[in-house]
Amino acid sequence: MNVVLAKPCWDYPKGRSESTYNRVWIPLELANCAAILRAAGHSVSILDAQALDLSPSRLAERAIGADLVLLTSTPLDRWQCSFTEGTPFVEAARELKRKGLKVVATGFHCTVAPRATLRVTGVDAVIRGEPEGVVQEIAAGKPVEEIAAVSYLRGGEVVANPDRAPLDLTTLPVPAFDLFDLSRYCYEILGPNMLLLETTRGCPYRCDFCSKVMYGKSFRRKTPEQVKAEIDFALDHTSVKTVYFMDLEFTVARDLAVAVCNHLIARGAPIAWCVQTRADNVDAELAALMRRAGCRLIHLGVESGSDRVLAASGKATSKADILRGARVIRDAGMETLAFFMFGLPGETDEERMETIRFAVELEATYASFHFATPYPGSDLANRLDLRMKDDLSFSLVPPGEDIAVLKHWVSRAMRAFYLRPSYIFRHIVKGGPSRWLKQFRLFLSYMR
Repeated sequence: MNVVLAKPCWDYPKGRSESTYNRVWIPLELANCAAILRAAGHSVSILDAQALDLSPSRLAERAIGADLVLLTSTPLDRWQCSFTEGTPFVEAARELKRKGLKVVATGFHCTVAPRATLRVTGVDAVIRGEPEGVVQEIAAGKPVEEIAAVSYLRGGEVVANPDRAPLDLTTLPVPAFDLFDLSRYCYEILGPNMLLLETTRGCPYRCDFCSKVMYGKSFRRKTPEQVKAEIDFALDHTSVKTVYFMDLEFTVARDLAVAVCNHLIARGAPIAWCVQTRADNVDAELAALMRRAGCRLIHLGVESGSDRVLAASGKATSKADILRGARVIRDAGMETLAFFMFGLPGETDEERMETIRFAVELEATYASFHFATPYPGSDLANRLDLRMKDDLSFSLVPPGEDIAVLKHWVSRAMRAFYLRPSYIFRHIVKGGPSRWLKQFRLFLSYMR
């Protein structure tokens, strides 16, 4: 079977109704699916419309001849913080169907709202949750009625097959990284020729603003040998220069993180890489090892500068813990990017000022400020009784919050953080003209 795995094109760096940024990163879940399908003897190609800058109609034209198209509504790097509008996905799905192609959809929207997805896109079926365990059965021609975690239309009515157990990550092959032209992928802060890798999936913490519908509630991990094989394949068979480990919490599985670092050191630390994790899960010994292995940047989900807000949102940490962790990372010689949000229920203006002051106190290399978006499926959205709309969009901010007011706080925080004379001077000393040009462009994109 000839299978095309497709990712729609979203606006860069972000859509008009988005609070977060649409990076041009590989759809890792499609790379996993491609490897699974190739091992089963299928002919596979990946069409990343965002990297290739393809309109929905051009994407559909390039898919002509496929026996099956798997279209993602949300690539893995956006599983946790999905797009708040589904328009690019819907338009791509409709164009593919107009060409007479068989289309199965996967992603956040399909999982949260399978009924609406089927009706608004016209696709043949949707996969709820992780696609890797399902796609081979579909490509093999197994009757849709017999495939777990699939929803489809029958006689105008939506049929939802039973759920599927969370994927055993140790069954995944090395992703089909060779299907990507890595020169098209970049993380503006880290550098070009970028790959995504993951060592674990899921998160043991219960922050109420986080939607884990794509991950399930379990925390799962790959074996050290498995991750080493993926690293070796990437180094030996692609032009990779930078890597983002997309684990929700890279350092939670400390032994696995140590194994990854030691393997990269043994390979000569040939790439620059970054991770995301909690500041209170990084100790001095691990931080030093990560730096030796080539880690340059750690993303920290700080969220708020108010201990009350942190506790109310289930963050299970404190400002003191975050400060200690950030200092450990900084002392090891790595940069940090701290994420904050405004608009969590009950947050006061004084607590928002606390967040701005804490962002400055933290001395992160970069800071990113967003709205507290009630993603469908999160405890926050469930508590507020919020659902995805029939057009696959959903609320950008919690009820009662004014978007204009929150935009004001985001802009105020950005100016307070980046336009400090001490920050500007420190980065003039640290970086050259090219670094400053890159950071200035980032600042302008964030302020839009």
